[in-house]
Amino acid sequence: MSRIRKTHDGVRGSLVWVTFVSIVAVALGSILTTGLIARAALSSAFTDYVGGLDGAAVGPGRGIARMMLGTAERTFLNATDQGIMISALVGIAIAAVAAILLARFLARPVLRLTAGAEALAAGDLEHRVTPEGPGELQNLAAAFNEMAGSLQESEELRKRLVSDVAHELRNPIAALRAQAEGVAEGVLPLDQARLASIVDDVAHLSHLVDDLQELSVAEAGRLRYDFTTLDVCELVQRETDRARTLVDENIEMMAQCPTGALLAKADEMRLAQVLRNLLANAARHTASGSIIVTVAARGDRIHVTVVDTGEGIPEADLPYVFERFYRSDAARAAGTGGSGLGLAISKRIISDHGGSVFAERDKRGGATVGFELPRADI
Repeated sequence: MSRIRKTHDGVRGSLVWVTFVSIVAVALGSILTTGLIARAALSSAFTDYVGGLDGAAVGPGRGIARMMLGTAERTFLNATDQGIMISALVGIAIAAVAAILLARFLARPVLRLTAGAEALAAGDLEHRVTPEGPGELQNLAAAFNEMAGSLQESEELRKRLVSDVAHELRNPIAALRAQAEGVAEGVLPLDQARLASIVDDVAHLSHLVDDLQELSVAEAGRLRYDFTTLDVCELVQRETDRARTLVDENIEMMAQCPTGALLAKADEMRLAQVLRNLLANAARHTASGSIIVTVAARGDRIHVTVVDTGEGIPEADLPYVFERFYRSDAARAAGTGGSGLGLAISKRIISDHGGSVFAERDKRGGATVGFELPRADI
């Protein structure tokens, strides 16, 4: 920290010194240049004037006139030289004061930014700086605050991710440990049902790890896509028919598509993955009623909406529906199954397709979740 402080003080002194010397040098150079030019012009004018008087003089008084006017000229030029020196000294004094004020004006926001950077480096991610000074420095301060906010948000997400992963791993690991210890101590029989339960817990852990790996790849922007032009209505109809066989008979599941194809440039496998996540999420939280998938064209976009009649989503939770481990919240309890990462992965896939996701709460109950994509046929 002492080395940083020395660098901090060195930058401060350098900025003040450079500003001071620059302004004083410019002021002194301007005054001296103007004075020397004025003096040369006056000297030349006096010489021409004296020469004219000598030419007009008659008789023996000509030399005396030259000598007297020459003395007057020297006296005037000496006064001019003194005036130039006084002007230079006054100019230097004024420039020095202006340089100090300007240097402080420029140095203060720079020092605040330096202190802010040191605070961030020390772990104080809540530190912000007040924009001040010239417009460029104010823009720099605003950019610094935006960067600090991004770092703070990333740190909060990291901490929550660690907490969520620990929470997700705790239950299946605890169940596995309890069963393994029970079998080892002879308390629990190692029968077919016990083995099936252990396999289920291991499968849950494996699925969670796979989802975490895919989410990390997605958030790093390294998912691979094979973009082709496809009919979104056809894909939605196919995935709805597939999901219909996986829900209870008391749940009506259907797709509503307009007449004619709605084309989008997308990766068919990834888009099908998004639809399966949305349909599985709707089925998981719908005990009875219906799940309706609607495809509609709105201008140059294709909207796909999944509406269910389940327990719905609380208003306060709507902004977080597509965040990782959302299902661990009260509205999406862990007992409903799933890894809680499907919607987060879906959001990234749709974003990579140039679209966006949305979630709404139906006033009559249930949830409306979907996405929109750019059309490829207009």
